Amino acid sequence: MQPPVMQAPQMQAPQMQTPGLAAPGLLVDNNAPQSSAATAKDKAIAADARVANLFGEVHQVDELPANREPLARSPAADAVFREEALGRRTADVGDLLRRSKGAHGVSIQNRTPIVSDTRVRGQRVGQVLASGSYWAPARMDLDTMMSKIDSRLVQDSILIKGPYASRYGPGFRFVDLEFLQSPRYENGYEGHGSTSGTYTSNGEQFYGRQSFWGGSDDYGFHISYGHRTGNDYETGQDGFFIPASYKSRDLFVAYGFDLNDHEKVEFNALRLDQTDLEFPGLVTDLNFLITDGYEVTYTNDAPSFADRFTSEVWYNRTRFEGDTRRPGKARQIPSLVDAFQPSFLGAADGSTTTDGDALSGGYRFESTFFSCGSQTSIGTDLIYLNQELNEYDYYDPDPNDNNFPIPRSDSIDVGAYAERIVQWDDDVVVTAGTRIDGVFTDSRDIVAGVPEPLSVLEETTLDKEFFLGSAYLTANRDLGRGWNSSAGMGFAMRQPTLTEMYAEYTFIGSLQRGLTFLDGDPELDSERLYQLDLGLQYNSDDVMFGLHGHHAWIQNYITYDLFDPAGTVDGFQQGASFVNTDLATLSGFETYGQIELTSMVSTFGILTYLEGRDHTRLEPSRHTGDTVRSGNSTVDEEPLPGIAPMEARVGFLIHDPSPEDCWGVELAARIVDNQDRVATTLQEIETPGFTVYDIRGYRRFGNLLVTSGFENLTNKFYREHIDYRSGLGVFRPGFAFYVGGELTY
Repeated sequence: MQPPVMQAPQMQAPQMQTPGLAAPGLLVDNNAPQSSAATAKDKAIAADARVANLFGEVHQVDELPANREPLARSPAADAVFREEALGRRTADVGDLLRRSKGAHGVSIQNRTPIVSDTRVRGQRVGQVLASGSYWAPARMDLDTMMSKIDSRLVQDSILIKGPYASRYGPGFRFVDLEFLQSPRYENGYEGHGSTSGTYTSNGEQFYGRQSFWGGSDDYGFHISYGHRTGNDYETGQDGFFIPASYKSRDLFVAYGFDLNDHEKVEFNALRLDQTDLEFPGLVTDLNFLITDGYEVTYTNDAPSFADRFTSEVWYNRTRFEGDTRRPGKARQIPSLVDAFQPSFLGAADGSTTTDGDALSGGYRFESTFFSCGSQTSIGTDLIYLNQELNEYDYYDPDPNDNNFPIPRSDSIDVGAYAERIVQWDDDVVVTAGTRIDGVFTDSRDIVAGVPEPLSVLEETTLDKEFFLGSAYLTANRDLGRGWNSSAGMGFAMRQPTLTEMYAEYTFIGSLQRGLTFLDGDPELDSERLYQLDLGLQYNSDDVMFGLHGHHAWIQNYITYDLFDPAGTVDGFQQGASFVNTDLATLSGFETYGQIELTSMVSTFGILTYLEGRDHTRLEPSRHTGDTVRSGNSTVDEEPLPGIAPMEARVGFLIHDPSPEDCWGVELAARIVDNQDRVATTLQEIETPGFTVYDIRGYRRFGNLLVTSGFENLTNKFYREHIDYRSGLGVFRPGFAFYVGGELTY
């Protein structure tokens, strides 16, 4: 085989509070139903709070609902709320995490203006789990775990940056998504709605959303439809246009009902329909992508066998087709024209086509027990993944050898876990958890367009099994006078993804150079991570400060080796294989501060630094028997690829000091250092630093909220370190003005 905008409902769903940390070091057990009623004054206060949170704060974990806060009680957790999606003009959930002041250690690769790959402390697609209903990508470069979910459909997101959770499956980093819930109204039926829209000048991007919600004292519903369109955007300072047009539509439905005063059922459904998506740094664009997602949650706050029981069942499926036919593709990557002639000169079927089909399904059953000063949760889950990808390169004259696929493959993960929160004394709260998993994978051996069985090509059997474990221990201590400290240590294992095991020379954008085809290895070992975290925080009425350091050792870290370091194939492409390296490390720190200078002026700052290193680049690949890796015989260790440089964000927030909070303006600068810590054996190159300035504001007129802003105020010409270098290179948008409005009724 040859390599080839809407506002939150007036009422949230009633929540049953669990023991949580109302303040650092204080464990509160409110295991009684909370009233679902709200007075007019309560609603007004809630509305003001939503407007005040349009720009968020640098630390927001303590603002989570009582039933969500225990999930974020670790030294490496952040919380982000949906209100910022409106204030910061975000697209998907990854974009929201990246722009929020409350999420630290996050970088994203903008594949398109509405598709982003979220990187959490150096971990990427397949290494970061997006749970709730376990979202998984169909193809790791054309869609991602969170690009399917509009940021305004998520009530909150909890970012856990270490192995300090056991309920989400085997992994090292987790994002827990909470979709909007159905509301309740104590005084009988109520119905509400909102109409919103946003226009952005650069790329002529339009976003509109229409929502309706309502219900009574024992049921509620939420229906929302969103529509996005955009054209090519222009880079900064006499730059050029990047082919990144798109059309996207989504329909979201939430419906919930109470069986009695302690049992309720919540149903969520999401339909995403995207067409004509251009990916400027990749070989193929998408003609269409369709995702259907369903989730049902049952909660019982007074079961006979526990103090609370929760069950979740989910099913998600994504299907897509794409090719290289669009003129923008040849304009952005001219070398494709030379490589794929005569296809680009008139062949009806194009030079390359791709199609994919992936699904995720499973369940999670969890029982919780409360006792004096402690909370214990035990559970079991099953996660089923199924994936298929075809990539036909029609420039190859042999029809029996023109498919470079990920064959139909699947994995079944059966797991059990336990977590315990203990109030150790008046000042210390300790959390511990453990998990075990059995993961079983397999792949179809015979695939159309592949000349030999995959097991023959890989010289191994395709069915594999992995037995995984994890454990962690964290502690939070109230030091008094507003100071708190936190610490954590954890161990976790992660099995290879289906892409890492079974990809067969597939053009998947992964390394910085962009045009790279990847070869999987069914013999890959599971990664083993050991991590330590230390944190110090201070909170008062007008000052917020935090400093968090972390270090992780990863054995059998899955990285890349190049096939042909001395040259390229067809003049433009490079092959790489997934391999284990014996030892890699990830270490760094995140610090943040916020000061309220006056009743109407506050200032903030965030600084993030991450260092990733491969310590065994001279070790031969254990599975291929190669004596050198990526043609390297001199470099013993080097930085890991795809690590974002040091970054700071500073700014001022000026807002209405009155209780109505009718207006606000944020002036912010994003300062990114140059990145000279690069993986030279993987042909990664250095990236210069840059500074980008933004201004955002809002003004409320009764039920009408108007937002606007200027992004990249100085029209800076720049690109991120992890942007693709394919063809002319992918650069970030230049100056843009946006304006939006939302009417709630």
